[in-house]
This record gives sequence, C-alpha cells and structure tokens, in this order.
Amino acid sequence: MVKKILNALGILSVVASISAAQADPVTTQPDAIAVNGNVTLVFIGSDAGDTSYLSLVSGLQNIFCNHSTDSCTAAVAGDTVDLGTLTGNLVFQLNDISVANLFDTANTSSDGYYHAKVSLNYADLGVFVLPDAASDAIAALLTPDSVVRYVGFEDRIDGDYDYNDFVIAVIDPPAADPVPEPASLFLLGAGIAGIAARRRRKV
Repeated sequence: MVKKILNALGILSVVASISAAQADPVTTQPDAIAVNGNVTLVFIGSDAGDTSYLSLVSGLQNIFCNHSTDSCTAAVAGDTVDLGTLTGNLVFQLNDISVANLFDTANTSSDGYYHAKVSLNYADLGVFVLPDAASDAIAALLTPDSVVRYVGFEDRIDGDYDYNDFVIAVIDPPAADPVPEPASLFLLGAGIAGIAARRRRKV
C-alpha cells in the first residue's frame, strides 16, 4: 500500500514539474523599448535547441545568433554590440531558422501571443540566473542615468512560453548634453554682455 502511495506521489510530482515547465504566454503588449542615445546590446544567453538570429526591424540584421552556423558564430554571455546613436522605439525580431518562425517585440504571432517579454528587472523575466559574464558586461557599460531593459524571447508557436530561448539586455545611456536652444543662447549672451557693460562702467 505504501509503495502504491509513493508511486502515485511520484507520478504527481512528474505531472507537477511538467505543468510548471509550461509557463503562461504573454497576452499584453510588452513595454516599448524607447531609446535616446548610444545603444549597446549585451547577449545574456539562450536555452534553446533551435538556431535563431536577432535583428532590428528596419535596422541592423543578424546582430547575434545563439548557435554557430556557416554565416554566424554563436554569441556567448557578455558579448556586446554597439548599435550607435538611436532615437525612438526599437523593435527587435527573432528569426528561428530551425522551424522558420519570425517573432518581434511589438506584435502577436499567429497563436495570438507575444513571443517576447520586456522588463526593467531581470528577475521579472523568470528565466535562468544572469551569467556573471553578462552581468559584468552590463555593469561596465552603465552610467548613473543608464536605462537597461531585458528582453527574453520564446522561439516556438505552441512552445513552452518560458521566454528563455534568446535573452539580451538593451542599454541606453542618455544622449549627450543637448545643444542649447537659440533662446537659451540669447539669454546666455545677454547675461555676458550685461556683466561686461557693468565692468566698463566701474572702470
């Protein structure tokens, strides 16, 4: 009898672990990845058997791949790519070439779900532990005003929706000090002229 109970408990624990592996798909649109400055990407990792490429929609193609192919060497945690100065909302695209799936950070797929999660807090992605190499690379790029967004992709329709198949960080330091507006320059010039006139009167 005890054996039967233990066997039943063992089956229940297997069922529980299988259902735990099946996460909830994202049904609300991820936050926009709004940038205004020199943007750098850091590859965090991938827990996927499929081979995928990361690109910018209407921008740089094949930024990272998660497995080596004839045309791409697999990225490793901590690899960085400088995208240059960008302004506006970035939309990243994941191209899973193993099964010909194409997903992006702004639109649902044919299954009605979003295949990307975007978060300011890495822990909120609910994926693997942030590798030290990726953490070090992110830390080296940070400024006091930097904004870091973490993006995790699900690479399959009707997959496990764990969003750990391709994970990156998007680091957006603010743009350099803005060029002063003409009105500000006028006020600055008027102030300098006033100081100069006052000094002349004293002499």
